[in-house]
Amino acid sequence: MSSRRILFVDDDEKVLKGITRQQADDFDITTALGPIEALAVIERDGPFAVVVSDMRMPEMNGVQLLKRVRESSPDTVRMILTGYAELNSTIEAVNEGHIFRFLAKPCDQDVMASALKAGLRQYELIAAEHELVEGTLHGSVKVLADILSLVNPLAFGQSTRVRAVVDGILKRVPIENQWQLEVAAMLSSLGCVTLPTDLLEKKLSGEVLTREEQVRYENHPHLTSELIQKIPRMDEVSAIISGETLEGSMSPMLKRKYEILRIAIAFDFHELRYESSLHALEPFKKWANERFEQSLVDALAEFVKEERNVQILEVELGELREGMVIAADIHNAGGTLLMSKGQKITASALRLLENIKRDQLVNDTVKIVSHVSACEAIC
Repeated sequence: MSSRRILFVDDDEKVLKGITRQQADDFDITTALGPIEALAVIERDGPFAVVVSDMRMPEMNGVQLLKRVRESSPDTVRMILTGYAELNSTIEAVNEGHIFRFLAKPCDQDVMASALKAGLRQYELIAAEHELVEGTLHGSVKVLADILSLVNPLAFGQSTRVRAVVDGILKRVPIENQWQLEVAAMLSSLGCVTLPTDLLEKKLSGEVLTREEQVRYENHPHLTSELIQKIPRMDEVSAIISGETLEGSMSPMLKRKYEILRIAIAFDFHELRYESSLHALEPFKKWANERFEQSLVDALAEFVKEERNVQILEVELGELREGMVIAADIHNAGGTLLMSKGQKITASALRLLENIKRDQLVNDTVKIVSHVSACEAIC
């Protein structure tokens, strides 16, 4: 996200030429004559760091246009140029959080330049935040996930499978700040490290738990939530996992993320009881349609049909590579679980298997998942 380009939108060509004449020496300016042309320019040449739109235009007003911009490019900083008559509606848009700043028409050249500099600074702050999230925070989460894979392969296997389903749904139901849901899926089973292995095995195999066991299992999301609340910037991730916030109420967006995580976890438990994902889908849909939002069930079904046509291959341990997905649990010679079905091979997992193979404590072959193309599935 390195763009410093600014898009001005107005239905008056004279206004656009005037702004270009005033500001083009100091800023990278692009113009669009009206909202329809603006959307086409954004689709073709975007994203832009800043979009400044006139308020009153044909086809759609400035607020409507910038809402469309926000949907396609949420990081773009959005500003409105407005006349006095539109002041109340513009202030309302600012208060709703959709607009960074509004500028009164006619706008002084220095005031405009100052606002554009502020918009570019805001865009850079957003870029820095993304770098923090995608770099430092994701790196820390990956370390936690790697530790979970070694300490509790059953729990890690489940979180890996859940993350794959969440990713599949997000391709079809995009949401803002989806990294929060991705991290929540990766850490959703972290609290299971407090559970006895036999209890988790019972739960994953579909056995009926005693009342005490069920209470202990149902408490693990809250334990996970308490653990990750201590990490800066993880409050909303914690809420997605537990379904609760420190304030006691959840925003509609957080509720939607929580719902996506719930349906992914529910499908994982359901899927384990069937021969394949496709066999599990229809019974799951009948159960899920009464419990989850229809669009999420449909997105899950589309994901399974399009991306879960797989075949199982048996490969030598020496042929394993990072990124491969395990199709069946791997145990050592003593029966201890090393890696769980659905777990993706990481560098640390490869080292573990290599060390165990050296001591001849594991089979020489492993079953992995290989995706089948649509043509192969039909044929």
